[in-house]
Amino acid sequence: MKLEFKILIYSMINNLAISIIKVVGGILFGLSSLFADGMHTFSDFVTDIVCLIGAKISKKRPTKMHPFGFGKVEYLTNLFVGIVLLLLGIFIIYNGFGHKENIPPLSLLILLFVVFMLKLIAILVMHKTGEKINSQLLITSVKESTADLYSTIGVIIITILLQFSEKIKILKYSDMVGSVLIGIIVLRSAYQIIRENSLLLIGEVEDNKEVIEKVKEFVLQEKEIEDTKVCLVKYGSYYQLQLIIVMNPKISLSKVTKIEDEIKRKIVRHRSLKIKYVTIFIKDKI
Repeated sequence: MKLEFKILIYSMINNLAISIIKVVGGILFGLSSLFADGMHTFSDFVTDIVCLIGAKISKKRPTKMHPFGFGKVEYLTNLFVGIVLLLLGIFIIYNGFGHKENIPPLSLLILLFVVFMLKLIAILVMHKTGEKINSQLLITSVKESTADLYSTIGVIIITILLQFSEKIKILKYSDMVGSVLIGIIVLRSAYQIIRENSLLLIGEVEDNKEVIEKVKEFVLQEKEIEDTKVCLVKYGSYYQLQLIIVMNPKISLSKVTKIEDEIKRKIVRHRSLKIKYVTIFIKDKI
């Protein structure tokens, strides 16, 4: 099993355990903000399943109908994640206004600290792995999970404030305000995910200067090539390269074909570039 799938499964198990703890805790202690936080975490579990399916499909081999593979499926699954979060945020805000006043015991802070640490460890693992293997799924999951982490911090603050609600009456609304704020955090996260993946889905150009410079270096090693222009298009965890090259007009067609094949072979074999497909255009000038 590949590393990306292992991390996603770990995240799923972690989110399911944390969501159960939060939802049950919210019901037992009568804290609507904790219940809302638990629902947010449960949405992480559901979307992890969707992301796992998306990751599996995105690794399928290219076909005649899809010559550049299925990498963009990752963006579709991420859009689904964003829509789920959008609906959840609306539900959390609506539910927050119907809260009942209650003062939870301070012992609840121990439970909140435990789930906070479990989530923080998962985020650090996903972030490190996502950056290492350039996984859009893990990167999106980190953003979503970070919002969940902030909402847990909010519940910790609410639990502390409610201890003083009998003396300071305005603090009795902390739970309601906290639930609404969690809903807003969820909505903000949903907007960012939907916006980013919508742009990527329609073929946003990647401005990775390191990769671009390496590609130019490979290309210009060929003596017959006078100039080049590089365009990277993201396809999930890999790139499609569109390469414009200017060549000596005096060389033969067979030589041109040989140079093209050699460039494609070099670039695709260099795995650190994460380029799977290369399209080359020959021009007399750029």
